[in-house]
Amino acid sequence: MAVHGSDDVVFLDAAMESMTVAQTRPPDQVVLVKDGPLSPAQQGVLERWKAQLGERFDVVSLGVSFGLGGALNAGLDRCAYPFVARMDADDVAFPERLERQAVLMEQNPEIGVLGSGAREIDLAGHPGPLRAVAEGHEALVSRLWACPFIHPSVMFRKDLIVGVGGYDPSLRRRQDYELWFRVLEAGGRFANIAEPLIWYRFDRNTHKKQSVSAAWRQGVIGARGSRRVGLPAWKQLACFVPFFRSLLPVWAQHGVYRMLRPFDPRR
Repeated sequence: MAVHGSDDVVFLDAAMESMTVAQTRPPDQVVLVKDGPLSPAQQGVLERWKAQLGERFDVVSLGVSFGLGGALNAGLDRCAYPFVARMDADDVAFPERLERQAVLMEQNPEIGVLGSGAREIDLAGHPGPLRAVAEGHEALVSRLWACPFIHPSVMFRKDLIVGVGGYDPSLRRRQDYELWFRVLEAGGRFANIAEPLIWYRFDRNTHKKQSVSAAWRQGVIGARGSRRVGLPAWKQLACFVPFFRSLLPVWAQHGVYRMLRPFDPRR
């Protein structure tokens, strides 16, 4: 988990609780990366969890913000176990998340990246719709242009991700999107658990994080990656749909997003 000074303290505390003491299979190690300076309130949350988790809680401090990709690479270097579960500082894990994913990966050594479905939750904590996901490797490969993984739901094999070079630290957004193409090129295999295993924080304000320039870069990442792995030309072009949506006012973006949900190619 990477934490930035802009992250909500209440959400951070809830994310930590959900991934530690609330898990049916608690983690052997919790690696948290401070992506630049944190507020006193955020630091207080980390100190409380350090007192509770002890040596299992490993904090990596970056003096300046490296962005999510650089922060996750710094955390990955500190991870001491073969399975790494990603988490964001504003989401909430279901209690059985780690147990379900670890068992499936232990039983299926060919799986390199394993995600899950998610249930949306807004900033006030109100539950939203289910984010359904495709499950099998071939289905996920065919949808790779649309990023069929919910990043904070993912568990992966550390050796695989390190072997392909980790996250691209030059990308400020969509680091996971670019990473999955390289994983596939290296022979990695994908899977999702259909059931939701996280509460995913999302509402109309989420679209404000996606600027027009960021949406364009996302399209370029998807088109280039799709071309490299042999996806058809129409999927390469479809990678730019979020860019055209970003040209709309924020309220309209959210409406279009909801309207197109039944046709979401990631499902």
